Amino acid sequence: MKTAASSSPPSPSAPPSKRQKTEEEKSEESEAVKNGLKVFFDQNQLALQKSLEEREAALKLAERQLKEAKRAAPVLFAEPGDLFTFHTCYSDGEQFTIKYVGRNTTPPRKVEFCGTYEDNRFSPEIGWFIFHNAGGYTPINVCNGGIRDTIGAWPIAQYSHYDEKEMKRDTLCIPPEMCGDLKVWKGYGYDSDY
Repeated sequence: MKTAASSSPPSPSAPPSKRQKTEEEKSEESEAVKNGLKVFFDQNQLALQKSLEEREAALKLAERQLKEAKRAAPVLFAEPGDLFTFHTCYSDGEQFTIKYVGRNTTPPRKVEFCGTYEDNRFSPEIGWFIFHNAGGYTPINVCNGGIRDTIGAWPIAQYSHYDEKEMKRDTLCIPPEMCGDLKVWKGYGYDSDY
């Protein structure tokens, strides 16, 4: 007798399907992500706040230093036409006034000194400050006790800005480091502040 064909062996049981996350678990995960992001953003916000405070402090410091620099070195902030005073080397410290013209734009060149051209003698450099006499009197050209003696601006050709053809030397052209004795002219008077 023919026996019925045996049925095929049972297949191994299929892996259990992934359990679906409950709404509560999803909510907890979402809350954890939110909390993590909140911590992250809070830390970033604190860092940004600190950076902003540091920048504001640096800006206040820079503004204060700029005001101090304007008082300590007014020539650095001068506009053409501004007047400055200086005191001479004379025992009475006589005061003279000169006018700011601008900055030198002419490249330096060798200048003649006592009929020769020496390697270390050059006309003013680009960026030096140019001054003219403010009135009829010419304190810039005073050769004994004037501003050139006061600040050491010799020889004249090395610290003047002039047209070579006309040889006008009634200008003074000096670097920033020689401007320390110049004060802003505050008008006529007898106050020792100027």
